[in-house]
Amino acid sequence: MGWWRSYAGDERFSSSTLTILISIFVVLWLVVKKQRKAAIPSLPPGPRGLPIVGYLPFVGTELHTKFHQLCGIYGPIYKVWLGNKLPIVISSPSLVKEVVRDQDAIFSNRDTNIVGNIVSYGGADIAFSLNCPNWKMLWKIFVREMLSPANLDSTFPLRREEVRNTIRNVYNKKGTHIDLGDMAYVTVMNAIMNMLWGGTLHGVERAKFGAEFKHIFAEFVMIIGKPNVSDLFPALARFDLQGLKRKEKRISETIDGVLDYAIDKQIKSLAKAKEEGKTKTGQKDLLQVLLELREQDPSMSMMQVKALVFYFRAE
Repeated sequence: MGWWRSYAGDERFSSSTLTILISIFVVLWLVVKKQRKAAIPSLPPGPRGLPIVGYLPFVGTELHTKFHQLCGIYGPIYKVWLGNKLPIVISSPSLVKEVVRDQDAIFSNRDTNIVGNIVSYGGADIAFSLNCPNWKMLWKIFVREMLSPANLDSTFPLRREEVRNTIRNVYNKKGTHIDLGDMAYVTVMNAIMNMLWGGTLHGVERAKFGAEFKHIFAEFVMIIGKPNVSDLFPALARFDLQGLKRKEKRISETIDGVLDYAIDKQIKSLAKAKEEGKTKTGQKDLLQVLLELREQDPSMSMMQVKALVFYFRAE
């Protein structure tokens, strides 16, 4: 402590040293602040919210109407705090083009909500997967293989069969009132189910699993469309206050059981044909196409097969 006493005894020296140190500190602080400000791009304007909850209490039940009102105040691009999340809202055609087409590689990645993460097998499908080589592989399979003209032609008999069933149903109900909207919906859903595993499941078995899958999917749509407080406040996710995670896990387990049954049956059918030295021909459903692709490319997991099947059903 002797050195400090000697410096403290010299008042002029200590005050000048202190002034220099303070000046250096202020200059460094200003430089760091400027660098941080330059590194973080400025955010667009937006409404002020409350602490913790942000603008959430003022959104109301019609989100699109509120966003349209805010667009008239803050312009075509603005920020709005919803809980702990900071969405950026765009409503200009030029900005939409910039985001979804010109700069799509940058903006394609997004947070996965809790329900979507469960039903997509941890983000293994096209909708929730990150923009990476894995996503490109899935997209290539979906567009070039599942939806290729050759595969769509191979599933044409399955779609034709469902349309014929609908026409037969309409004919049998002649003289009675028919809900064309409901009938069109059922026809489309049945056609999709036929394309998925029409060549795998047959007769009563196909009808049973088709009805079960449609019921499960309808419940899934209701759940995934509900706002989840756990998505807006991640710290509360562990409590699952609305019970949506529990419900979605139950639905996901049921879907998994249906898919496991159909996949197991298709695998056994393909193995039997292979043992007999035959190539399975005729009506090819999309499940068979995916399993044949997986056999050619072992890097494709069974989880990705299930995710693609459910994604096609959701689309």
